[in-house]
Amino acid sequence: METNDMISARQAFFHEGQLPSAAVRQPVLRSWLRCSDLGLAEQRPPALQPLTEGELRLLHQRHDALRRLCRPELEMLAGEARDTMSVVVLADGDGMILDTIGDAGFASRAAEVALRPGVSWKEASTGTNAIGTALAERRAIAVNGSEHFFPDHRVLSCAATPIIDPRGALIGALDLTGPSTHGHGHALGLIRLAVDQIEHRLFRRHFQDCRLLRFHSDPAMLGTSREGILVFREERLVAGNRRGLSLAGLSWDALDDASFETILSVEEPSRDGLLLRLSSGAYAVGQWDTDHAAARGSDLDLVARPVEPRPAMTREEREVAAIRAALSAHGGNVSKAARQLGLHRSTIHRYRKQGLV
Repeated sequence: METNDMISARQAFFHEGQLPSAAVRQPVLRSWLRCSDLGLAEQRPPALQPLTEGELRLLHQRHDALRRLCRPELEMLAGEARDTMSVVVLADGDGMILDTIGDAGFASRAAEVALRPGVSWKEASTGTNAIGTALAERRAIAVNGSEHFFPDHRVLSCAATPIIDPRGALIGALDLTGPSTHGHGHALGLIRLAVDQIEHRLFRRHFQDCRLLRFHSDPAMLGTSREGILVFREERLVAGNRRGLSLAGLSWDALDDASFETILSVEEPSRDGLLLRLSSGAYAVGQWDTDHAAARGSDLDLVARPVEPRPAMTREEREVAAIRAALSAHGGNVSKAARQLGLHRSTIHRYRKQGLV
C-alpha cells in the first residue's frame, strides 16, 4: 500500500522538481534521477514490445551457459516463489529477461506489465526496478510498490542481485518478484544467497597458470559460497569474488594492479590452513586450491551449447539432491552443508530420519 510519505515524495520529485531525500531511500532516489536524466517521464511509460519467438530463441542460445549455470538456483527458488505467489526472474547483463518461473497466476499478471521473457528491464527501458537498478548500482536492492519509476509497476515488489563474474563483469541478474500487497521481507536475503552460490561455481573452471586462494576470517566458511576467493597470476591479482575483495579491503579496480605482497602475507601454517595477515591488519585462514581445470579466466565457459532435457523434479526432490551434494562436498558434515545451502541443520536431520539423505 502506498504511504502518505511516498505519495508526498512522488509529488515533490515528479511534479515539483524537489529532491525528497528524507522520504525515499538513496538507491531509489539515485535511480529516479538517472531515469529522469535519460528522458523518461513518469506519465509516459514506454511501449515495451517483447522479442518475437525466433528472437527469444536466439537470445536463449546466446545465453545458454548462463541459464545452465543458474538452473539449480532457479529450480530451488521456484518452490519458494510458488508458495508466496511470486516469480523468479533471470536476466542477462543488459537487463533482458531470459526466464521466469514460479506462480502461474502471478506470472500472468506480471506479463501484463511486461515482466516476461524477451523484454528489457534495464532502467533506460523500464525505469526504476530491482533488475535494472541492481545492474546500474552493481549491488543487491529491493524496489517495492511506488518506489518504481512508472506508476503501472507499483503492483510489484521486487528484489534482485547482479551476477558478477570473477573479472568483475556483469553477466546477469537474479530477481524474486511478487505482488506489492504481500510482504516479501525475506526475498532479498534468498536472492543474495542464491547469487553467492552461482558466483562461487564460476571458480570451478579456474585459471591457467594461476594460484587460487580461498580464505575467510572464520575457518568454518572455507569451502562454502561465503568464502573469499582471490586469483593470482605471477603474484598479480587477476580475479576474485565480491567477498574476497571485501575481506581484503579491495575493489574491482585492484584487478591486474594489486600484487600478492600488498594484499596479504602468510604468517604460518595453522591447523585449519594458512594463517594470513591482511593489509588491514586483520587475520584470516586460507587454503591454496591446487585442483585446477585448464580454462583461462578470460574465457569462462559461458558460450552457447545444447541443453539436455531433464524430467521435472518436485521441490522435495530438488532439496534432497542439493543436500546430498552438499553433504558429499563436506564429508558428511551437517553444519557445513547447512551453511552452504542456507538451511537449518534440523532440515537435514529430518531428511536423514526419513532415509532420504
